[in-house]
Amino acid sequence: MGYATKDDIDELYGTDLLVKIADYNRDGQPDPEVIDKALLAADEICNAYLSAEYTVPVVPTPGVVRTCAIDIAVYKIALPRGGRTDEMRLRYEDALKLLEKISTGKVGLGLPPVTVDNGDGTTTTTDPNVKRSGGSFDCGRA
Repeated sequence: MGYATKDDIDELYGTDLLVKIADYNRDGQPDPEVIDKALLAADEICNAYLSAEYTVPVVPTPGVVRTCAIDIAVYKIALPRGGRTDEMRLRYEDALKLLEKISTGKVGLGLPPVTVDNGDGTTTTTDPNVKRSGGSFDCGRA
């Protein structure tokens, strides 16, 4: 499962947008293969940035990463059709800038600790905000 889904795009932007930009075969429905390809490309871009600081894929998906993946996918879907708008381009560029900040440790993921049942009566709590190097994310507070 990736960072974002078709339903996430629908929820954020509405089905009308997907029909407008992802109906390549002009049957009035967004083409699933077009959407899947763009979501995969968005995952790859997100992982490329996130892997500088975190083990990927980041699970659970942080809301900021989901939004970045949505905006990247929408931009990628609209690109071949010429349906790209200035707003889509700006959101895409903003997503890349945010991912860059996350990759350099200037912005954290903001995830709560995750507790997992080990199946033997014990639990393990992990902090998904821990960098790959093992250091916790420092948000700059004194």
